This record gives sequence, C-alpha cells and structure tokens, in this order.
Amino acid sequence: MIEPTNRWKTMLGMFIAERTPKCHDVTRLISQAMERPLPWRVRLAIWIHFRICLWCERYRDQLAFIGKALRSCPEHGAERTGLSSAARARFIASGGIEVSKIGIIPGAG
Repeated sequence: MIEPTNRWKTMLGMFIAERTPKCHDVTRLISQAMERPLPWRVRLAIWIHFRICLWCERYRDQLAFIGKALRSCPEHGAERTGLSSAARARFIASGGIEVSKIGIIPGAG
C-alpha cells in the first residue's frame, strides 16, 4: 500500500502533469525561449512543469551552459552574421540563386 503522503504527492504530480505541456513540447519551448521572448502564460506553464520534471530543468541548464560557452568563444563561429554584401553579389554573379528569389523567405524579393 502507498503511504498517504506519497499518495498525495503522486496525485499532485499527476494533476500538474495533465495541465502542463509534455516534456517534448517543453524542450522545444526552451529552445525557442533562447531565440525570442515567450508569452508569460507559456513561461508560467514551463515553470510549473519544472516543479515536477527535473529532466527538463536539467535540459534548460545544459542549453544555457552551451550558449554561454559559445558566446565566450567568438573565434569559433558564435559571431557569424552571414555573407557580406560584396560576397553575396559575387555569389549571385557567379550563377548562385538568391534565397529570397526562390520563395523560401516569405515576402522577400
């Protein structure tokens, strides 16, 4: 038989798990949060999910560590901004196709 305190913890964990995003969704949202700010409701749902899921919280910490490590080493590509205007012009002149011309970037070109 389950101890009463353990039973209530289990029930509370299940209640929270049913009302927050699944781990798969949380990991995707954690990655998105590194690129852009998330709405407060989404941040709250993630925070609540962290109360019951140590693994997603560890994933967030690992991504933060990797991001910090990459920012501290700009010589290894963390500061890449793409092609310069001159390099882009040479590429197009050599027969390369500009991405915005083939419809990959909506509204461009």
